[in-house]
Amino acid sequence: MTSTVRSAARVLDLLEYLSGQEAGASLSESCEALGLPKSSTLMLLRTLLVRGYIVRDEADRYRLNETFRRHGFGWGGHRYARLIALAEPVMERLCAEVEETVLLGAADQGAVKILAKIVAQQPIRYDVELASTSPFYCTAMGRVLAAYSSQERCDAMLQAVPRARLTPLTETRLDALRKIVAAVREAGIAVVEEEFALGGTGIAAPIFAPDGSILASLDIGCVTPRFQIKRAAISAALSQAATTLTRKLALQEAR
Repeated sequence: MTSTVRSAARVLDLLEYLSGQEAGASLSESCEALGLPKSSTLMLLRTLLVRGYIVRDEADRYRLNETFRRHGFGWGGHRYARLIALAEPVMERLCAEVEETVLLGAADQGAVKILAKIVAQQPIRYDVELASTSPFYCTAMGRVLAAYSSQERCDAMLQAVPRARLTPLTETRLDALRKIVAAVREAGIAVVEEEFALGGTGIAAPIFAPDGSILASLDIGCVTPRFQIKRAAISAALSQAATTLTRKLALQEAR
């Protein structure tokens, strides 16, 4: 009696093979290298593609998603690796559509941690360092994450750090922040204009896990004058992208 499951072994063989092919591999090359039938190899590749483990380029070559190459598979390495892998194509399309920087953030040890970014190609643009952190109380991502958490957790987020006035526009009053966060939950989007940094506006929307809990926040970082001109278009595109990513996560879970 064999101690391995053939289908599982084939998936792992394929991942291991692609991890060593920096230029990617075609379907035919994968079949030849692993000695597998074309039909079953194609189905395995499609499954890995849908789940975000691999990507396919315009020449129909398959490559290991660079997120997993950098961070591992989220099974003891970077716990958001699969989320980042699924999010990056969505973020790239959103950035191209609105021509502004797109960020992905999640709650991490009392702050919002930046997980991924696609920086706009504007002469003057919003940018932050990857893995940098920011407060919940005065950022769009932070208010979204708080809005969809339990009331107890929401309060803890808003009081995680001393609420300093980072700009003259920063709201620090707890009662006011509770009302703002409640409005964010009602609207499904948060807009923070120059409360975190003068000249910058953050617009964020929630990303939900398959169980319906808040998982992360998708954000557009924009210089304030451009946001005021493109407000409606940016908000609509962001909401659609966040919904798309939530659906992708649900589809991945269902498979």
